[in-house]
Amino acid sequence: MIPSLDGLRAGSVMLVLLGHLILPTSMIGISALGLDVFFLVSGFLITRLFFAEARESGHLNLRAFYLRRIVRLYPVLLVYLAIVLTVQVARGGDINALEVSSVLFYFWNYLTAHQEIVGESSILPIGVLWSLSVEEHFYLLAPLAFICLRWSPLAMLRATLAVCAAALLLRYLYCFIWPGIERTLWIYRHSETRADSIAFGAMLACLVQIESYHYIVKILASRTAFLIGTIVLLSSYAVRDPYFQNTLRFTIQGLALIPVLCGVVFGQPFPVINSLLNQFIVRWIGQVSYSLYVWHGGVIFLFSAWLFQLPNFLNLFLQLALTFVFAACSYYVIERPALKLRKLVTTSAPGGKAATAAPELSDLTSPKSMVR
Repeated sequence: MIPSLDGLRAGSVMLVLLGHLILPTSMIGISALGLDVFFLVSGFLITRLFFAEARESGHLNLRAFYLRRIVRLYPVLLVYLAIVLTVQVARGGDINALEVSSVLFYFWNYLTAHQEIVGESSILPIGVLWSLSVEEHFYLLAPLAFICLRWSPLAMLRATLAVCAAALLLRYLYCFIWPGIERTLWIYRHSETRADSIAFGAMLACLVQIESYHYIVKILASRTAFLIGTIVLLSSYAVRDPYFQNTLRFTIQGLALIPVLCGVVFGQPFPVINSLLNQFIVRWIGQVSYSLYVWHGGVIFLFSAWLFQLPNFLNLFLQLALTFVFAACSYYVIERPALKLRKLVTTSAPGGKAATAAPELSDLTSPKSMVR
């Protein structure tokens, strides 16, 4: 377990909930910031797990990795879709089989971006699930790249730099080829144009593995770097130009988030922040963040008949409360039992013994702790 990361997840999902359920649509950037942190943490954690497994066993077990991802992500998703589809049928509504398939097979981010271009919208509460497709594409390709590069931290670092550069160039290329595309969700939701949001996290994980680069990690974990990163990150949202928002802003935000993550995980530039992130309730919200993210999109769909009859403030409060109720039930009834199954999958797969969590990261004054 890595200290403060559950707290970061909690902050991320709360930003998403605020942006989607409570704040006006003009402040949708709040939820985008939450997703950016999710992407960064995913890239960092998964890459750390790759290095941890390769160090312990001398190889990366692809079968066990993919099985763990399936057992981790699918149970909650399947139950959510089953309930939503049942309610839709009971109401006499239509079901778009392509939409359902796109969620289950992780190409919903492409389909929903296309729907927006042609003026269509989903009839099911699955819009927010596009980000799961982006992450799943990373889970699919990253371990293959790790194996092809023979687990070399330096080679992986170069690969992440190349991915970040390629994603930026693709965003500019799309805007050049299709003028006006920057005013849609095409770039925002496509995996190839958002790959750097995850790759920046993987980049930090690679830096930690290279002893000669530990001085960079120390600088990034400093209070000054944390403050600069936070200021740059928040300032990037002040620029409202769609062209900037869909091209350079993702790169600036990814770079700015690195010292924020680095400071939280490897240093304590502001002890009060780390203390807050490790409070029980905050860590609990981080632990149920996946269920919170999945279920928050369905609350209005399931209870709209009576939610919108209430005063606005009570409506918003109940939306948030119901989201937490569903997420808690999902976590304890679905996710936690699935975690036990995931352990069985890990230990029963060939070489499964090595499929363990990344080692806990201690303070930055001990460089060996970062590469053990």
